Amino acid sequence: MSKFEKVRGMHNIPVEETHYWSHVLNFSEKLMKSFSYSEIRLPIIEYTNLFERSVGSETDIVNKEMFTFNSKSDKSLTLRPEGTAGCMRVAINQGLLDKGPQRLFYSGPMYRYERPQKGRNREFFQLSAELFGIESMSAELEVFQIIETIVKKYKIQDSRLEINSLGSEEDQRNFSKALQAFLKPLKSKLDKDSQNRLEKNPLRILDSKSTETKEVLSNAPKIAEFRSKNSTSNFNLLKNLLNDFGIEYKENENLVRGLDYYNDAVFEWKSDSLGSQNTFCAGGRYDSLAKKLGGRQTPAIGASLGIDRLIIACKDKYKFPSQKLIAVILLDKNFLKQGNSISEKIRLNFPDIGVRFSGLNVNLKSELKRAIKNKFNFAIIIGREEVESSTYTIKDLDSEKNYEKLSEEKLFSFLNLTNE
Repeated sequence: MSKFEKVRGMHNIPVEETHYWSHVLNFSEKLMKSFSYSEIRLPIIEYTNLFERSVGSETDIVNKEMFTFNSKSDKSLTLRPEGTAGCMRVAINQGLLDKGPQRLFYSGPMYRYERPQKGRNREFFQLSAELFGIESMSAELEVFQIIETIVKKYKIQDSRLEINSLGSEEDQRNFSKALQAFLKPLKSKLDKDSQNRLEKNPLRILDSKSTETKEVLSNAPKIAEFRSKNSTSNFNLLKNLLNDFGIEYKENENLVRGLDYYNDAVFEWKSDSLGSQNTFCAGGRYDSLAKKLGGRQTPAIGASLGIDRLIIACKDKYKFPSQKLIAVILLDKNFLKQGNSISEKIRLNFPDIGVRFSGLNVNLKSELKRAIKNKFNFAIIIGREEVESSTYTIKDLDSEKNYEKLSEEKLFSFLNLTNE
C-alpha cells in the first residue's frame, strides 16, 4: 500500500524544530503583552468578499493566490490569505472600535496558492500586531519598537528596515494616473505581469523584480512628487522619530506592498539570508479599511511577522535553548508509587523540564539505552537502596557521571543548577 504524502506547499515541521517555533511565539507573545496588546483568536475561513473588498479585487492575492471554495449552501468561502481584514471585521462586529484605541495580536496559519520555494509555502505562519484608533506617528514607532526587539533578540544581524509613504488615497490615485500615462507608451518593455497590472493596478508595477522593468521605472514619476503636505509632514516626522530612537532604516521609493488597503507609511524588514523571498516582516497604515468593511473611519496600523522566514533567518545565528529531559527508571515494579511521586513533584516544581516515567519497565540497561537514544539529559534511578534511604541516584547522561544518595532537597538543588 502506498504512503500518503503531505499536500504540496503545506507544512510538516520536523519534531526537532518545533521548539524553535514555540520559543519564537512564546517570546513574541510575551513581548506583545508587555506593550499592552491583547490576544484575539480569528477564524481560518472567511467569506470571500471580505478579501475582495479589503485586499483589492485586482491584486494578485485575490486574482491568483486564494484558496476559495463553495460551501454546501453555495456561499463562497476562502482560507484566509492574510489576517488584517479578519481582525478588523471582528473589531467591527464586537464593537471594539467604539471603546477607544485597541491593541490586538494574533498568530496562526495563512494560505496562498503560490509556487513553493525557500521561505514561501502555500501554508505559512504569521504573528501579527494591529493597532486601531491612534492617528499619530507614535503608533508606527510602537510597532517598530516591537519588531526591532524581536530582530535583536534573535540576532538577525543582516536585517534591514525599508520604509516608504504611499500618501493618502487621493495621492495614490493621482500618482497612478501619472504612472499609467508614463508607462503606456513603454508597455512592450515591461514584464508580462507588469503589463497586466498597467490598467488596473499600476502601483504594483513598482514592486516588479524584472531588471528591464526596473530600468523603465528609473525615469518614471516618483510617488513623493504626489504626496500631500500632510502625508509628507507625517512621513518626515516618522523618519525623525526613527532617528531619535536609533532605529536604522532605508527609504525605498518603490516599496508599495501587495494590498490595496494601505495608505501613507508602509514598511518591510528584510534579511539577505532568506534568498529571493527576503521579507520576513511587513506592514503599514490602513486608515480607510474599517469604513470599507462597514465600520466608521478609524486610523489603524499593523505588522505581520513571518514565523517561517524568521526561523530560517535566525536558527544558524541564535542558539535556541533546548528543554532538559529526565527519565525516571525503576529497578523493581514494587516502586511504582515512589517513581510516580517524584515524577509529579519534578513536573510541579520544574515545569520547563520534561519528565518521562517508564512505569513498569524495569530493565535498567534497556531504559538507559532508550533515554540516550532519545537525547535525554538525566536519568533518576530508583532501586531498593534508594527507597529504603529515601534518596535518589541521578545519572548525567551527557557526562556519564553518577550522583548517588541525593535527598529530595539535594535532588531539587541539583536540578535548579542544571536548569539555569
